Amino acid sequence: MKYAKIGLIIVFVLVLTGFFNGMSSSALAAGPAFSGITASADTAETVYLNPSGMTRLKRPSFYVSSMILYTESSTEITAEGVEGKQKLEDDSVYFLPGLYYSRPLSDRWYVGIGPNAASGFGTTYGDNWPGRYILDEWSMYFIGIVPSVAYRVNNKLSLGASASVNYTGYNLKKAVFNGPGASDGNFELEANGWAVGGVFGLLYEFTPQTRFGIVYRSELEASNEGNPDFSDLTPERRALLDQVGILDQKISVDTNQPQSLIAGIFHDFGNGWSISFDAMWLDFSNWNIDNITIGDTEINKDSTDYQDIWGSSLGVTYAWKPDWTFRGGFLYLSSGVEDENRTLFTRLDAMWALGFGVDHQFNERRFLKSLAVDITYFQFGDGEFKINDAPLVGDIEGEYDKNFGLALSISITL
Repeated sequence: MKYAKIGLIIVFVLVLTGFFNGMSSSALAAGPAFSGITASADTAETVYLNPSGMTRLKRPSFYVSSMILYTESSTEITAEGVEGKQKLEDDSVYFLPGLYYSRPLSDRWYVGIGPNAASGFGTTYGDNWPGRYILDEWSMYFIGIVPSVAYRVNNKLSLGASASVNYTGYNLKKAVFNGPGASDGNFELEANGWAVGGVFGLLYEFTPQTRFGIVYRSELEASNEGNPDFSDLTPERRALLDQVGILDQKISVDTNQPQSLIAGIFHDFGNGWSISFDAMWLDFSNWNIDNITIGDTEINKDSTDYQDIWGSSLGVTYAWKPDWTFRGGFLYLSSGVEDENRTLFTRLDAMWALGFGVDHQFNERRFLKSLAVDITYFQFGDGEFKINDAPLVGDIEGEYDKNFGLALSISITL
């Protein structure tokens, strides 16, 4: 059996995945706009965010989160030889659940488990746009778990580690050129695989009101295998693809989530106000990508230069009453690729987010301990790109004139 190796970029815009390896859907639930990731450590969600934070939870604890993420975009396309601009619109709704559990084994040892990244993302251009022979639709999803352990070294320092286990699925659709005057054929690839990595965290409590956290996540590499599915091909095109071995060729899609480092601090002022700040680094410059071109059975290597992604988030909370807390957050992330290097798969741009929420604490003797509701607005940038010499068309340029997301998160502690 023949194999074609294709390194494809994993984009969560989020979303963002999630946002990539460093911030999945669970990070979104940490606080409005990714705030309070590493040092808050006040719920069982710290199993994923910073495993060392489990040492602050003195009793068994469940944390259940449910997020509804809506994204909407509109792209204006200009193609060589085509008059005017074509507008491509896309909107999607994602449901991202999370369930985390933590329990102490002793005064020093703690264990927990939760989802690594229950998230999905992708983009759709449509089957009538000029670049359909490069890309029509693609998507990727992640389902994973993080069994975690933490150890309290002393009353200030705690260490934690997790095994990051991911199941990944990848779907790619594009049109196949059947020849002049003939309607297009279709190509679809569904591939899946496994990836395992490590997470290492530290939490240092300077005082009961001030603590510092840092989390390192290793790179995750997966080889996703699947068989391509061709449909609506003319006999001539099918014979050509069969002649070069494409029809029976298994494809292995190599994907990776880059290593990342997140550090943050939390401080309670003692007057109802508290603040958190996190700084993030994603080793995006070490990613690479190859693209398949279906139609003339060519595989074109993309030599795009990527750059590391840097970001920060700020969170502020105010305890209005002992059982009611209001919170807000702001996030900024730099772009992982310069404007001139963007492709259809990597339309990353600088992004920012702004969120607000409310938290209600119930009586400790009740089964339901707390309920939090957050809403966050994301702005993903214009994602300007240019493709030179696209098959059968020539140069294609595009940019978003609308590109945003809205996330509603509801979380409870049991």
